[in-house]
Order: sequence, then structure tokens, then C-alpha cells
Amino acid sequence: MTPLKLNFQEKLIKMVSKVWLLSFIVLTISAHEESSEKLLGDTDGTWSLMGFSGWAGEILMNPLTGSSYFYWFFQAIEGNATSDTRPLIIWLQGGPGCSGNYGMLFENIAPFTVNNKSEPIPNPYTWASDFHVMTIDHPLGAGFSVAKASYDMKNTTAGSTQQLYNLLVKLNTKYPWMFNRPLFIFGESFGGHWIPAIAYTILMNNNNPVSSQIAHFNLQGIGVGDPWTDPITQSQKYSAFSVATGLLNQEELEIIQTYEAQVLNEINTAEWDDAENDWTSITDLIVNYAGGINVYNIRSYETNYNIHGIPAWLDSESTKNLLHVPQNLHWVDCSNSVYNAMTVDIMNTAIHYLPFVIDTIPVMIYNGQDDLIVNILSTEAMVANINWPGIPYFQYSPKVLWTVNGMVAGFAQTYENFSFVVVLKSGHMVPHDQPINARDLVYRFVNGEGWS
Repeated sequence: MTPLKLNFQEKLIKMVSKVWLLSFIVLTISAHEESSEKLLGDTDGTWSLMGFSGWAGEILMNPLTGSSYFYWFFQAIEGNATSDTRPLIIWLQGGPGCSGNYGMLFENIAPFTVNNKSEPIPNPYTWASDFHVMTIDHPLGAGFSVAKASYDMKNTTAGSTQQLYNLLVKLNTKYPWMFNRPLFIFGESFGGHWIPAIAYTILMNNNNPVSSQIAHFNLQGIGVGDPWTDPITQSQKYSAFSVATGLLNQEELEIIQTYEAQVLNEINTAEWDDAENDWTSITDLIVNYAGGINVYNIRSYETNYNIHGIPAWLDSESTKNLLHVPQNLHWVDCSNSVYNAMTVDIMNTAIHYLPFVIDTIPVMIYNGQDDLIVNILSTEAMVANINWPGIPYFQYSPKVLWTVNGMVAGFAQTYENFSFVVVLKSGHMVPHDQPINARDLVYRFVNGEGWS
């Protein structure tokens, strides 16, 4: 895989054509500048801003190296996490290697966002209107999280998931009230790897008499948007989706199908770098054939989302003081180092985690109608490949209209613990493109209300 570059032109090309797994398109990709100073202990504590409050900071994961996870906990509006039992939603970003802070501030999850003057302003679409919300910069090396040694930065989903579980255990020990409530885990994109894996790990440890005595998490469900989970099936649907949406002619279709066949062969022979490169060529070509569409939303030719003053605000001295982040750390939106470390995992599958998870707790997959990079057909192909006995019944379950405020928001299918929802007029980043409908989707799922 070609490494991400640091000059502006190459970064822009990379965002349009390669970093499909990002949960959003950003204007800059920064290097994670780390000081030689080693973190000697946790830095986290309470924060308060504009009437909102919570906890944030670094949790030391390796005392020998100083590697640490950053988390950011938002209390529900009018909630008290130390005494109530409102559900907690953990949000994990994609990438691999992107900061969850963007999901909070750019995708309308946190109770405030940041304008183009780098000023925090209230967010009327926040999920914190009903739930406590926390994000974690996962894996180590993403966002404000730090991997001080190369061996602390894992290169597989399994390895990084164990680190994430260890963080949750540490937080549970430090703040017993934090997980004394129903827990839900949401995310998108490469979260299609992270979220099934951490859910599987939590549920397996809950069933283990030894580990469950140390920590038992009341995990009640997971939701993954536009998930990159099973490349062997998902990589084969770009030609069909692009023809169905009028993006390709016959000649172009045949070229894309040739690349799809190459990717399939390379995955089957574990040629991971070649598979990733050829799969990247597929999206490059479709974008070019269609006149430069946004790979994250085929209805748009604007390749740069307006991310306002979020980067400057997060990396400011005052914000670091607010969030208990050491001043020597520089916030990074999407880490080059993490992405490169995870190269071998990008075209590998995480689908094997799902059958046990679906058997145990509710699982929701949702997909933006207008996403190209993880399009509806690719997600449907992934779903059909889940080795869960209920999948054949799910595929023949009725599709219902999901409405919000009297307007059709999408279509939903449900069978037992499994739901699949198509979100209309949305691309890859559903909470950004459809904030009201995304909040309704989350509320219905967490509260078990159904779709019709």
C-alpha cells in the first residue's frame, strides 16, 4: 500500500481516492508529533463547558513506555452519570486510525460543535439529549491517544481490540459508576472491524468466570454505519452499484469488473497489499469516470467537507487544558502511522465475530443510500455472508418504511436480534448528513422501539 503523504496536494488526492475508510473527509492529515516525555500516570479529570460537562483525558496503558488512550465522556443533558442509570453510548471512528473527536464534533453527536472561528456552539442534534456519550481515540496512535513504542501500535483488529478491552477494564475500576448502566457501542466505516470485535471480546469475557469477576459490562447492543467488515464480498459490488446509479457505461463497467476479479483472487491468496492497491484503483476509476464525484456521497462533487475550526480548537492550549491532555501532544485527525500499521488488516475480514454477537445481543447495520465507498449493495453482500442461522429468514423479512416527523427517512428490515436500515439522502457519514434522522435511529434502537 502506498503510504499517506503529508503535502497538501497528495493529501487531497488521498482523501478523494484512497482513504475511503475515514468516517469523514478532512482538510488536513497531520503527523502525530510526540515528545520524548513519557506519561507517568493518568491525566484525566472533569471538564465543563457551556453548561455541558463530563470527564476526559489520558489513561496510561503501558507504564514502561508511556503509551496511553484518550477518552472523552459527555454527560447526558440534565443527567448525572455518577448516580443515574441512563444508557451509555461509546462511539468508535473508522480509518483505521481516525479520531473519535470528529464524530463528536463534526457528526453531531456531542452537545456542541465548533464553528469556522474555532468557537464552540450548541448542537441541537446531539445524542446527549437522551444518553451519556463517550468516544475513545482508538487504536493507540489515533487522535490524542499515544503509542510511544512500535510494539504498542498493533497491526490487527484482534491485537488492538484487546488493548481497547483493557482500557474499558481500567475505566471500570477507576470509575465504577461509568458502566453501571446499559452499554451500547456505535461507529462507522472501519468500525465494521472494531465494533464486532470489541463486542465479541466483551461478551466472551462476561461469560468467563474469572474475567467477569474483574469487570462485567452490560452490553445491550451495537450499531455500525456503512461498515467495512468483509472485503471479500464487499469489494465485488462496486461495478453493480455504479451501473445501477448511472455512473458507468459498458466499457467502464468491464474495466471495473476486471479489477474486482483481481481483488478477489488477491484476497483468496492473502496478497493483502496488492488487494488493497487494486481495490483502491476501483474507487479511483469510478470517481474519475463519474466526473470527480465525492466517493463518500455520489450526489456531491464537493470533495472537501467544511470542517470549520475543529482542528484548531482541538489543538489549542485551552482545549488541551479543558480535556486534561498534555500540552506536548498534538491532535491528529487520522494517523498515518496507524493506517500503515493496519495495512494487512484492511482487506481482511471481521465477519466471524458477528454470529456470536447477533446470537447474544441486538445488532443494527445501517447504510447511507448515496455512499459509494461502502455502498448498499456491498453491505447487503456482507450481511448475506454472515454465518448466522437467522440470515435466510432475515432476507425474507418484510421491509418497513421508517418515518421521522411524518417524512420517510429510510427502510428497515428486522429478524430477531438483527436489523438493517437504509438511510435516505445520506452518504457515508449518516449522523452528519441526516442528523435528525440519525438521532431518531439511535433512539429507536437503544430503546427497542422498532421502526414502524
